[in-house]
Amino acid sequence: MNSWNEGYFTDSAYTFGYYRELSPAFMRWCLTLKGFAVPESSDDDCHCELGFGQGVSANIHAAATVGKFFGTDFNPAQAAGAQELAKASGADAKFFEDSFKEFSERDDLPKFDTIGFHGIWSWVSDENRKHMLEVARKHLKSGGVVYCSYNCLPGWAPAAPMRELLKLHDSYKVGGVLPPSA
Repeated sequence: MNSWNEGYFTDSAYTFGYYRELSPAFMRWCLTLKGFAVPESSDDDCHCELGFGQGVSANIHAAATVGKFFGTDFNPAQAAGAQELAKASGADAKFFEDSFKEFSERDDLPKFDTIGFHGIWSWVSDENRKHMLEVARKHLKSGGVVYCSYNCLPGWAPAAPMRELLKLHDSYKVGGVLPPSA
């Protein structure tokens, strides 16, 4: 690809949200409810999030869960923010601003017990989806878990009116200032 963003959506920063589905403990709980035998968590566990956005969930899990946390997000500002949160919390987390291709080719990554793709699947190109799957193929432990969700209209429908209102507000700005009221 010829552009800087290499098939990633970079027009806006990701939200500052927490997503419990990415929690290793929540994943173990869901699997247990469905009758799967899951190992106890240990200090040797390693977890990964691809496209971690602002890194809120990854940092909360790194601070509150045993094991090590890794992740990558193509947006340099988001990666820097996640690294800053990790440093402030003292969490055992390493966040990179690698593309998924670069991340899949790293030779300094452990095998992961969990890999999360929360909301990123529908925001990247087909080529980047292949690289995400390559991360899982190369770096997921045998018996590990991949969590994949994607953003689509039904899930975002309740927020659509507010989004449209904000877009309209932004479109009426002139040089960063709203025009005078009529």
